[in-house]
Amino acid sequence: MAKKSDSDPQFEDLDRLERFADLQKNEQVRKIVELERKLKLAETNKKELASKLKVTLTDLDIAEKTLQRFSDTQGQVSAKKIKRLRRRAGGASTAIICLNDWHLEEHVDPASIEGLNEFNLDIAEKRIHRVYERAMHLLELARGMSNIKELVIWLGGDLINGYIHEELMDGNFLGPTDAIRFAQDQIASGLQHFLKQSKVNKITVVTNQGNHGRSTKAKHISTGYKTSWEYGAYLNLADKFANDPKIVFKVSQGYHNNLDIQGHLVRFHHGDAIRFMGGVGGVHVPLRKKIAQWNKAGRTARLDVLGHFHQYSDDWYYIVCGCLVGYNAYALHIGAEFQRPTQTFIVMDRDEGKVMSLPIFCAEISKEAVESELAISAL
Repeated sequence: MAKKSDSDPQFEDLDRLERFADLQKNEQVRKIVELERKLKLAETNKKELASKLKVTLTDLDIAEKTLQRFSDTQGQVSAKKIKRLRRRAGGASTAIICLNDWHLEEHVDPASIEGLNEFNLDIAEKRIHRVYERAMHLLELARGMSNIKELVIWLGGDLINGYIHEELMDGNFLGPTDAIRFAQDQIASGLQHFLKQSKVNKITVVTNQGNHGRSTKAKHISTGYKTSWEYGAYLNLADKFANDPKIVFKVSQGYHNNLDIQGHLVRFHHGDAIRFMGGVGGVHVPLRKKIAQWNKAGRTARLDVLGHFHQYSDDWYYIVCGCLVGYNAYALHIGAEFQRPTQTFIVMDRDEGKVMSLPIFCAEISKEAVESELAISAL
């Protein structure tokens, strides 16, 4: 049996008596000492249990009183009728449909990316049409919150894949001239669709050139628009719709294209000015630094809208839009996060700023693609 330490005063006499019994080899005395020790331990335990019982009874009393107060309130719950919010009049919000990073003529072979995606001209056209239709569904959804009378269409660049890398000459379905004509037709179809279906009073088309749309291998910072296939396409589209009073084009020659939307400055840009070489935090770290620099140098933007990185991401002060082409061999090679092909739908509110940002999913989902995605996610 375990003994109390000799340092415990209440056991000192017993310890001395026990040592005496050991010396005398007196078994009877040893048994008496053991019984006395058990008695003292029992008395000590009794005091400890009495103290714990007192605490428990106190807690029980508090619990019973609390339960009684709760019981007294039964039957007193009341539900008030929620008044239906009225939509604000006067065009309190503006919807933005972002069309960017189409890479229309790129060929994505599903065999090269474990069946996660496929892309060709026919698939590109089907995805674009889904974007247009689903954008109108989202517009009607947003009208449940606000009276939207204005629409902004952002043409964000990299609509074509171009020849900025030598390997693209072998992998693209079309050359840049035919590709940009194909892009023009798709955009024109979309604008006509929005004019007929959106039920808005005004459509503003905001444009940016991407890095893939240039006709030169090297990037020209200040005069890049002069050698951009996309810039020429934007001017052609502006001419086509010049006689329609409901649509206005804001074609930019520089990197930024700023637009005041419901009293908030929205800064549109393709995204290739953000230098990201990998690392913890992803693109968000260099992007936030760049936005802070731009805000310090000029007007502070309420929202930055960009693409380029082929990954949809929504932050309080910026939105990185997804891409139409979807996951490709390069994304798999660098270990990029898998995302389905998307475009982006945004609502800017007069009082609150950005109140909605949603990806517009545009790809058909096959059983094989889902299984491949689950396999990649499990790695």
